[in-house]
Amino acid sequence: MKCGVIGAVRDEVSLLFEALRDSGEPVRVSYRGNLEVHEGVLGGTPVAVVCCGVGKVNAALCAQILISSFGVEAIINTGSAGGLDEGLRVLDMVVATDTVQHDFDVTAFGYPPGQVPGADSPFLRADERLREIALIAFDRAGKADGHRMVAGRIASGDAFVTDSALRARVVERFEPTCVEMEGAAIAQVAAANGVPFAILRSVSDLAGHEASMSYDEFAVRAAHVSARVVIAMLGILKE
Repeated sequence: MKCGVIGAVRDEVSLLFEALRDSGEPVRVSYRGNLEVHEGVLGGTPVAVVCCGVGKVNAALCAQILISSFGVEAIINTGSAGGLDEGLRVLDMVVATDTVQHDFDVTAFGYPPGQVPGADSPFLRADERLREIALIAFDRAGKADGHRMVAGRIASGDAFVTDSALRARVVERFEPTCVEMEGAAIAQVAAANGVPFAILRSVSDLAGHEASMSYDEFAVRAAHVSARVVIAMLGILKE
C-alpha cells in the first residue's frame, strides 16, 4: 500500500522529509503546481509526503493530486490543532473518529450545519483500521510525560479559532474534540475517491483558552510528536 502523508506547514512534515533522506532508500522529489512531493519508503511502506499549505482548499487540492497523480491508496494527515475537549492538555494527541466542516453552512436550504449537499451526513467517518494503527503507534513512539492519544471528532474550517464566541458555537453545534483547518477537506476528497484516511492532531493550544505556554512555543513540538507517530504507523502498516 502506498500512503500519502500531508501536513499543512513545513514543520509538520520536516521530520518526515529528513527520515526519507536517512532511510537509505531512493527519494524522488517532483512538483505539481505549488506542491513539492517527496516519494520514498518509510518503515517499509512506500510514501508520498507533501506540505499542502494552510486551509481547506489547499488541503483538498493536495489530496486529489496525491490520489490522481501519485497513486496513493491511503492518506494520513498530520499536524497540530486547538483542543476543545475540556480534558485535553497541550501535546495530547487526537486521532479522528470522524470529521466535519464547521464553517460550511447551507442551512437556508434545509441542510444541517456542516453538511455538504449530496452527502448523507455532515460527518465523514475515518478509517477504523488506520485509527487503531495510530493508537498502537502512539503507544510505541508518541507517549511521553503523561500525554495521551484520544479518538474523537475533528472539526475543520478556514479560521484559526481564538474568538470565544466562535469556539462556543463550534462546540455547541458539533461537539468536536479539537479544531483545525484542513482535515475535513482531506476527508471529503478521500471519501469521494474511496481512499481510507486518518487524521492525526497534536494539541498545540486550547483554541482561545489559556494554556501554560503560547501556541508559538508548542506548535513545533506538537507537530514533531505527530511526525514520530506517523513514522511508527508506516512501520506497522508494513507488518
